[in-house]
Amino acid sequence: MRVHELAKKYNKTNKEILELLNNLGIEVKSHLSKINEDALEIITDELETSKKSEKQKEAKKLEETVLKKEEKTISKPKEDKKSQGTKEENDIKVIKIIGDEITLKEFAEQLKLNPTDLIKKLFLKGKMFTINSVLSYEQAEELALEYDALIEKEEVVEESFGEKFSLEEKDKEENLEERAPIITIMGHVDHGKTSLLDTIRKTNVAGGEAGGITQKIGAYQVERHGKKITFIDTPGHEAFTEMRARGAEVTDIAILIVAADDGVKPQTIEAISHAKAAEVPIIVAINKIDKPGADPTRVRTELMEYGLIAPEWGGDTEFVEISAKFNKNIDMLLETILLTAEILELKADFKKRAKGIVLESRLDPKLGPVADVLIKEGNLKVGEVFVCDETFGKVRALINDKGERVNKVYASQPVEILGFDTVPNAGDVLYAIKNEKQAKKIVEEVIKQKKLKEQNRTKHVSLESFSKQLEAEKLKELKLILRADSGGSVEALKDSLNKLSNDEVAVNIIQAAAGAITEGDIMLAEASDAIIIGFHVRPTTKAIKAAEKAGVEIRTHNVIYHITEEIEKALTGMLEPEFKEVYLGRIEIKKVFKISKVGNIAGCLVEDGKVRKTSNVRILRNNIVIYDGKLASLKRYQNDANEVVAGQECGLHIENFNDIKEGDVVEAYELEEVKRTLR
Repeated sequence: MRVHELAKKYNKTNKEILELLNNLGIEVKSHLSKINEDALEIITDELETSKKSEKQKEAKKLEETVLKKEEKTISKPKEDKKSQGTKEENDIKVIKIIGDEITLKEFAEQLKLNPTDLIKKLFLKGKMFTINSVLSYEQAEELALEYDALIEKEEVVEESFGEKFSLEEKDKEENLEERAPIITIMGHVDHGKTSLLDTIRKTNVAGGEAGGITQKIGAYQVERHGKKITFIDTPGHEAFTEMRARGAEVTDIAILIVAADDGVKPQTIEAISHAKAAEVPIIVAINKIDKPGADPTRVRTELMEYGLIAPEWGGDTEFVEISAKFNKNIDMLLETILLTAEILELKADFKKRAKGIVLESRLDPKLGPVADVLIKEGNLKVGEVFVCDETFGKVRALINDKGERVNKVYASQPVEILGFDTVPNAGDVLYAIKNEKQAKKIVEEVIKQKKLKEQNRTKHVSLESFSKQLEAEKLKELKLILRADSGGSVEALKDSLNKLSNDEVAVNIIQAAAGAITEGDIMLAEASDAIIIGFHVRPTTKAIKAAEKAGVEIRTHNVIYHITEEIEKALTGMLEPEFKEVYLGRIEIKKVFKISKVGNIAGCLVEDGKVRKTSNVRILRNNIVIYDGKLASLKRYQNDANEVVAGQECGLHIENFNDIKEGDVVEAYELEEVKRTLR
């Protein structure tokens, strides 16, 4: 007997049976695993005992309910009035800090103190603060201890669209029902994704209709043993990840399709990464088993490297060998999907207001703005008002995956919606709401917030502007995305660039891979503020357009040395400047003259070297430095002088310093910047 068969027999979930088996020391990997006779006897006894125990618990519960009803008739003793309204004297005060700092004013407000008292307290410790001064987390923590308070750090979490406008609606436990699993098929190009989607669509018509159906939208439902499965035709791995990044969780299970005659390829690995990042279960469909040279065992072995191991090999990833072209084992694949969905226990509240995700959108010349939407929660009816990021509307028509007009759609169902005022974006989340007035108000607020964000948005970095940006932001690393013509070139380039890093500045390679520069690279560069470097490769047309729109810089070269030279220049600009002091000369103050509205002017003799009007100067009294600054003026007789040399007399006025005395020595010097290099 298999695990899922035993679960059905005892009205348990697959998950419950798996946990029970493991607790009994019986090792099984998945719901498809077989249970041998000895193990079956042990678990059957356990389940029968559990059944009796549950009946006993029900009887005890009934008894307790009766007793509680009897207790209600007994009057409760009155509370002691003295104990009411008392307050603990040793309450611990908690100061909440958002991020890593807090203003002194906010700190005082949370402690209910006068900010002036805090400023005085800090002043007596030799620390100068004002009401708007910022306290670091460490400073706040130290200060809080003096008031018997604790610091609690709160991280800033950006609210989703639905949370921001209170559009999210909680499921009611009593309304929860089983929903169809949502499936995405991923894999390397030409491994049979489209063929598999077409085969499933044509051979498993929902509702038992005969013949094939015309695919109306980029998603559809099929039916198997009375249970529905929703398939989404995703535009690509990058789009899948972008939707997830925007909070649009669309997939419950990912089908990884791998050709039996081709094995694991770059896009196969990419698909695994995207599916794992989305934390969705993976079912491997080994396709093209009918072809000469097909080797399913080789595929299984190669996928072990990426943590996808079949139950019979000690893992927990389901593998199904299929031929999409000849419709072989497609039923087995659908059965595996339903069993996996059963373990996930996917449920939805079909009675609440709808929430959906835009899969695709377009402007139809006859129908106006149209969007393919996957309903994730609740139900949506014709005539309902909805809001969807920067657009809103009223449902004019709902068209299902067979091209039929329907009045209502439910969770896990794909649908084409007519009634948007403008075309929404893929990944936007749709919410059914009360009325148009509320919808307009939300959209106005969204547009206003986006405009403000756009105004505050900084331009993306370029090598030419990098040094200026460093001065403002104090950055110490240069982020790069590398693309090259081969894996060997990628490694060579990485090694060359990483050698440029030192203790002050560093190259941070956030992604490096072989192949053309793609839209995915542009998205990553935009999000991480990185520069894209290409070696013997070029960006795709779409990538060029995306880079122009996002302001991402792409640099392409055919010589590694040119790349390292260019990056070295950028990193050199990141180094803190160094200066060396160049001695110019010494001047002795012979006489001090007081001039009204000017201050003290010194009559001097240049003893050694020279002094320039632009010089830095130190005032020495008894060979001790009492001031370091700049000259305000330098004169020869009544005229301004640019330079005075040894043996000449001069008059000078020191900038921001009036306490000069006869016998003081003025030492003139200059600071010369030393050209720095990485090595």
